[in-house]
Amino acid sequence: MLKPYNYSYSKIQKVQSFVNHVMLDVIFNAKNIADATFSSTLVLPKYKNLIDSINNDYVLTPLAEAYIICKTLNRKQIKLLKTAVHNNNKIRELCNGDIEPVKYDQIEVININLKRAIKTFCDCLYNHCINLAPFYTVYEDINVYYKRVVKKSSVCKCCGIHKVLTQFHTHRSALDHYLPRKHYPFNSLNFKNLIPICDICNGKYKLSEDTLYITNNKGKKSESKTRTIAFYPYSRTTHDIEIEIRFNKAFDSTIEPEDIEIDITSTGNTDQITSWDRIFGIKENYKAECCTDEMRMHYEEQYIAMMNRGISHEDYIGDLGRNKYGDVNFLKIPFLEAINN
Repeated sequence: MLKPYNYSYSKIQKVQSFVNHVMLDVIFNAKNIADATFSSTLVLPKYKNLIDSINNDYVLTPLAEAYIICKTLNRKQIKLLKTAVHNNNKIRELCNGDIEPVKYDQIEVININLKRAIKTFCDCLYNHCINLAPFYTVYEDINVYYKRVVKKSSVCKCCGIHKVLTQFHTHRSALDHYLPRKHYPFNSLNFKNLIPICDICNGKYKLSEDTLYITNNKGKKSESKTRTIAFYPYSRTTHDIEIEIRFNKAFDSTIEPEDIEIDITSTGNTDQITSWDRIFGIKENYKAECCTDEMRMHYEEQYIAMMNRGISHEDYIGDLGRNKYGDVNFLKIPFLEAINN
């Protein structure tokens, strides 16, 4: 992440407690419950309406299917499922590599229909339930929560280039699952796993790219996965990220990405930088930005004009640095340094 997000505490985050209770105390405890089938009477009274007042296809049916299957599972299988609930919601520890996640394909090994039922439940929570009155009247409207997180900041913190909608817009940008819900169950409504993100990062680059695993030899018989680490998006620490740009030819209007080399470094965060670039196509985006008319015009009309007025290169760069993350200045600085070298 170019900059971490500020985690805004809200009632909406308590919806994860509903997921934890239903799964840990009821579904994965089915063998110890006398009832042959699942019903809302098995959950705490405060959660009953979240099942009864929602389309059965979203909550009741997948939970009922999972309940019946879990009655047939052994202790080892149940332990894995419980671990999935616990570990997959510790987003910071997963990003740091302190614990291991449990993925849907591991649940599929236990029972493919169980995997399908759990995925339906988790997906419907985010796609449908959170936007329905039984949920948002108890917790909070997700659109209100988005505005609280984003506030007035219009810059995507993943790339630093593109825009997100702010609290002043009637619509909102995406709340992306940092650990993709395609791969990881039980955290589709964990708000430490949901980040405001621009349409370019979300819809063109990240998609369902696995944040925690690198795919080696993709599509080949020898395909394998390597566990890696990533920036935690709600970290309280802002990492100092350095960007160095080099042009392989003299800069002019014909410059193309192939003419540019970019190095991105952060002391002690080499793997996190690699993951950031892999997930969001950071270097590709930054190279493309350096080739835009806007960057060239900034150099030709703004930078050169200031030089002609007697402003030194060092002073100009210093002025940009005072507002480093505004107006793509974090990229303009190494861009102008590269031209000046």
